[in-house]
Amino acid sequence: MVRVLLSLSFVVVLLGVFPALAHEGHDHEAGIVVVDIEGVLDQRTIDFVSATVRKREAALLVFRIDSPGIASGEIGPLLDLVQASATPIVTWIGPQGAQAYGGALQIAAATDYLGAAPGTSIGFAQPVVAGEAPSGFLVDAPGLESLARIRVQISQESGLPAFVDATSPSIGQFIASLNGLEIDGFVLETAEQITLADGTIATVLSEEVHFLKPGLITRILRLSIRPEAAFFFLVLGLALAAFEFYAAGIGVTAAVASLSLLLSAYGLGTLPVRWWAVIASVAGVLFYNWDFQRNQLGWRSLLGTSGLIAGGLMFTDADPQFGPRWWTVILIVLGIGLFYVFAMTTVVRSRFSTRTIGREYLVGREGVAESSFDPDGFVAVDGASWRGTAHRAAGIESGDNVTVLAVKGIVLEVEPVAPSSEAEDPG
Repeated sequence: MVRVLLSLSFVVVLLGVFPALAHEGHDHEAGIVVVDIEGVLDQRTIDFVSATVRKREAALLVFRIDSPGIASGEIGPLLDLVQASATPIVTWIGPQGAQAYGGALQIAAATDYLGAAPGTSIGFAQPVVAGEAPSGFLVDAPGLESLARIRVQISQESGLPAFVDATSPSIGQFIASLNGLEIDGFVLETAEQITLADGTIATVLSEEVHFLKPGLITRILRLSIRPEAAFFFLVLGLALAAFEFYAAGIGVTAAVASLSLLLSAYGLGTLPVRWWAVIASVAGVLFYNWDFQRNQLGWRSLLGTSGLIAGGLMFTDADPQFGPRWWTVILIVLGIGLFYVFAMTTVVRSRFSTRTIGREYLVGREGVAESSFDPDGFVAVDGASWRGTAHRAAGIESGDNVTVLAVKGIVLEVEPVAPSSEAEDPG
C-alpha cells in the first residue's frame, strides 16, 4: 500500500512538473476554426471553448458537437460570450450517429446558425447539467422547449426542429453551404468554384480550416468522465493495488494502480455519482480480496460480483442524458472476476511457491493447532505459525496434533494426527 501512495504522489508531481502539457489548444490563425465539443462535458471543456471564443481571431468559428450532455460546470458565461461574439459562430452536430443533449444542445442553439448531419439525435434539453433539477432554458430558441424531456432524430423526411437550420452529411459540406450566408450584417465567404483540368466545376473551401481540441491533460482526465469509465478505473485501481500488495512486485503495478485511481477520482469529482453505488463497487472488490485471502471463492465472491454489477449499473444519476452502458459494466465485472480467479491466483502462487521460499518440505510434517478450526485456523509447524485450513468435520481444537497434507500458496491444509491403531499389551 505504501508503494501505491508513493506512486500516486509521483504521478501528481509529474503532472505539475510539465505544465506545458496542459496548454489548451493553440493560438488561432486566420481562417475557419473548428472547435471539437465531444463526449461528456465538464468545466475544463467549457473553459476551453470559452477561451477560444474570447480570442476572436478567426473569420468563422464552427462548433462541432457530439455530446450527451454536461456532467458538471457552468455554461452561462460561455453562452454570454457566444451571443456577444463579434465573430460569427455556427454549429454542426455530427457525424451521423452523433448526439446533442442537455447543456450541449443549449450551446448549439445559442449559436448564429445550426446544422446537423442526418441520423443525429437531439433533445433532453433539461436539465442543463445532468443529475441536477431542471433549471429553465438559458437560450431563447423556437421549439427548444418541446425537446425538454424527449429526443428526436434528425432527418429530412420527418422535418427539422424550428431552431435547426439545415442538414449536411459532413463538416466540409456544412462549411461550404455557409457561403453567402449573412450573419449580423456580415456575409460569409467559405467556398468558391474552380474549374478542374478536365473541365469539371468543383466547389472547394476558400478559407483554411483549423481544428482545435482541448489540451493533453484535459483529454487524459476526460477519459474517466464516462460513467462506465470512472467505474472501470475505480475497480481496476483497487484490484491492481491488491495485486501489488499480495505479489510484492517491483512497483510497476502500483504506478498503474495509482494512475487508475487518479483518473477515477477525477471522474467521481465530475460526474453526478450515486455514492451508495460507489461504496457498493468498492465493497465488491473488498469481498473478492476477502475470499482470495482465504484461498477460496465462495459466497463472498458472489456477493462481491452482485455489488459490482449493482454499483456499475447505477453508478451515476444522469439519465436520460447519459448513463453507464450495461454491456460495458458486465464486461468489466467479468474481467475483474477472471482477474482474481486466474491472474491473482497464478502470480501469487508462483511467487510464493519457489524454492527460495521452501514450503514443499512442510508436507507430511506434524504440528500443533494454535486455535480451533472452523474450517480455518492457525497451526505451529517447526516453531513457525502458519494459517491453516481443514475440513469442518475434522473437529480440530486448539492443542490438537495435526499433519500437513498440502501447501496452497501461504495456507497449509491439515488434518488431525490419526491415533495409533495398536495398543501395548499389558501382559
